[in-house]
Amino acid sequence: MTFPAIDISVKKWSYEDLMEYVIYEDYIYTSKDSIFKKYYQDHLFCDSMGKIYKAIKKEEMTENWRNWLRFIPNVWKTKIIFQNTDDLMSLEELKSFIIKRISDLNDNQKNEQWKADSEQYEILSSWKADVQKAKNHTELISSL
Repeated sequence: MTFPAIDISVKKWSYEDLMEYVIYEDYIYTSKDSIFKKYYQDHLFCDSMGKIYKAIKKEEMTENWRNWLRFIPNVWKTKIIFQNTDDLMSLEELKSFIIKRISDLNDNQKNEQWKADSEQYEILSSWKADVQKAKNHTELISSL
């Protein structure tokens, strides 16, 4: 799997979870099952080469020093195990997927104040433009 990769299982994006849709490595810095189940388990990810992978399980790191220093941020990490699905997603398919999710963000927002805020609207419009300009999967995913 080539990183970064993007979660393509989520049907509608939410502002609260925006930082969770793109991953830059196959580790998460928590051992909480709830986080793995919510954001990774059985989700499909499109990598920087357009290949589709499924997150199938997690594996705890077993080094003793990690356990002893677990209280320090980013010392404890869990490896996500991905399985290649042998499917591909074209650049145009991924662009279309992302633009739809960005559009849904604006449609789903219930806060009228946010809709009235032209700065936020401009950010989403700029984001869509960046997606359209991307020349490959890596550029496209990195633009998020």
